[in-house]
Amino acid sequence: MAEDAISWYDDAMSITWPCRLSVASYAALGRSAPAPRPDCAGCSRPMAYDGRYPRLVREGAVVHRIFVRRVQCRRCGERHALLPDFVLLRRRDSARAVGAAVLGALDVTLPERAAELFGGVSERTVRSWRQRFAARAEELRQRLDAVALTWRGELDFPVRDGPTASHRAVEAMGRAWRAAKRRPLADVPAPWQLANVIIGSQLIYTRVDLPWPIRPSTIGRSRAP
Repeated sequence: MAEDAISWYDDAMSITWPCRLSVASYAALGRSAPAPRPDCAGCSRPMAYDGRYPRLVREGAVVHRIFVRRVQCRRCGERHALLPDFVLLRRRDSARAVGAAVLGALDVTLPERAAELFGGVSERTVRSWRQRFAARAEELRQRLDAVALTWRGELDFPVRDGPTASHRAVEAMGRAWRAAKRRPLADVPAPWQLANVIIGSQLIYTRVDLPWPIRPSTIGRSRAP
């Protein structure tokens, strides 16, 4: 398979899961990289592992080759790819890289060296990320606030009228992350990865669709090593 094809290939149906490992650490494990084994949404039965496929993820100007597990339900035949939380659907660059690029245009003070996460990416590509995020921002805000409400029963933190839809979506990420951190036994990813799990790796995808039901109780509790 050509490298360009590997870089964006993902199954049409996928599940994004919270991963403790960095992109580099996950890639270093090769075919032995861990992944959870979820229950089938339709049958409520444990799904079975069903092979892997290679994929490229770029972060910090380094392109990593990872292997993504697939699972399949033996009863109904449902089949999904298991995407770690740093993977964006059909995008080569990581969620952290795209997040840093988006925040860089919102007058947000970034951590030191954060811009290096999207180093080597063309300005045109970075602009397209920001445009795609802005186009989905209001829907993202609504979905993230809905999950935060599910976790807490109320939005503990005020919903501010940010200057742009992108600002409001980023603020909703913070609310969802803080709500998750307040849950008992919570061990949650960083805000952008958590949002990526909630949205199903579609933070800047052309269309936001949730093929797999959000199960808030599993985020922060069922994480593969």
